[in-house]
Amino acid sequence: MSILPNVMNTGRSGMVAAKAAVATAGHNVANANTEGYSRQRVETKTDTPQSIGAHAYVGTGTLVSRVDRINDEYIEKQVRNAGRDMAHMEEKELILKQTEDIFNEMGGDGLNRIMSKFFNDFRKLANEPENTAIRQSIRESSQSMINDFHRMRNEVEEVRRHIDSRLEGHAAEVNALATEVRDLNMKIKQMELSGAPPNDLMDRRDQSLKKLGAFMDINVHKDEKGSVTVDIKGVGPLVAGPTVESFSVFRSPADDQGKPDNALDLKTTASVTGSVTHQIKGGKIGALLTTRDSTLSTILDRLDELAMTVSDSVNAIHSQGFNAEGQQGLNFFKPVDQKERASSFIELSDEVKDNINNIATAAIPDAPGDNRIAIAISGLQSMKLMNNGKSTVDDFYNSIVSDVGVATNRNRTSMNQQKDIQTQLGKMRDQISGVSIDEETANLLQFHHAFEASAKVIQVADEMLKTVLDLKR
Repeated sequence: MSILPNVMNTGRSGMVAAKAAVATAGHNVANANTEGYSRQRVETKTDTPQSIGAHAYVGTGTLVSRVDRINDEYIEKQVRNAGRDMAHMEEKELILKQTEDIFNEMGGDGLNRIMSKFFNDFRKLANEPENTAIRQSIRESSQSMINDFHRMRNEVEEVRRHIDSRLEGHAAEVNALATEVRDLNMKIKQMELSGAPPNDLMDRRDQSLKKLGAFMDINVHKDEKGSVTVDIKGVGPLVAGPTVESFSVFRSPADDQGKPDNALDLKTTASVTGSVTHQIKGGKIGALLTTRDSTLSTILDRLDELAMTVSDSVNAIHSQGFNAEGQQGLNFFKPVDQKERASSFIELSDEVKDNINNIATAAIPDAPGDNRIAIAISGLQSMKLMNNGKSTVDDFYNSIVSDVGVATNRNRTSMNQQKDIQTQLGKMRDQISGVSIDEETANLLQFHHAFEASAKVIQVADEMLKTVLDLKR
């Protein structure tokens, strides 16, 4: 008699386990397309058996021990690192593409062609030193060259301002994600203390960590209580227990590591040294900082060097010549005192701007047919004035354009390779943690049959109990 209630309890335990398994399989199916979701599985164990004799025990059913989250922390770390590298390259691609478009001469006359026209006009003037139309053409081509120096300088600086605006936005996103990780840590800890499985919260935290890792190189550590600590490599802690540090931006003077004047610096509440701009590597923020402080600063520095060399070289020859009125010592361009921002400051001298007859062609006064100064200026195009006498001005400018193109293509190639790596890691994660609709459908049928069979156990036990009671009548 005493065994019958236990048989009913055995059936009941099977129904509870099957119901939990059906609910979990349904949860998996519902989240099959949820990004970052890890499939779950109900783990059961046998209940304590009951003795029915000296050496005989009968099982009393099953117990739901836990709901496991099928997840591999090593793969998650690899996916997070791959996402960081991909975000780094994508952010770099955005900036390099904008920079490449500035130097793209396919749509019209770029600086290379304009400089060639400038020197060619002096060659024409050497053939006809007194030709007013050619002098007018020289002034126009000179102004076109100046305007293109200004254009490129302004457009590259506009790209740097765009970088600063993105840095400010990324800093705000990092702060929000760090706070989210901290809050999820607290919720996960509370659920674990109450005995509830925080599986979905852990998935959400992993997603937040992936998004956070896309901005910079971070280290993630898990303590014995399941909370994660996030450190920024080279900077310090970002999330530690209930404490979360935050980023802020501020404008500061130029430094010796390439940061331009009045550009944004980054700092955190955890840093006692102020700026952490040059300590942050990898991810979106690392890409922006590297491109702004290294790539673009180098481009502008070389552009300034080219502008100053052209200005100084032309002035050095032109000031030795004589204009149509026999005057000597006139500059063709306004003197540029320093290389920094020379591409912004280069301008025609007031004398040439006001009067084309002030363009010197003669090496001696009162010699209308003398063309030696014009020939000397036109010859600058083929002289190796750049790179310590190794490159012409054309070669130097072409190397700037080439370096931008090479950097863009190299990054694009690396990005395509990284996409393949990321896809492969995604497939590996899906094999471990992903939801298979076919598998879950089969599980639903299996658990449904188990539920019906457990109900049948209760029904049989009930009929047995009725039989026993009828015997007493």
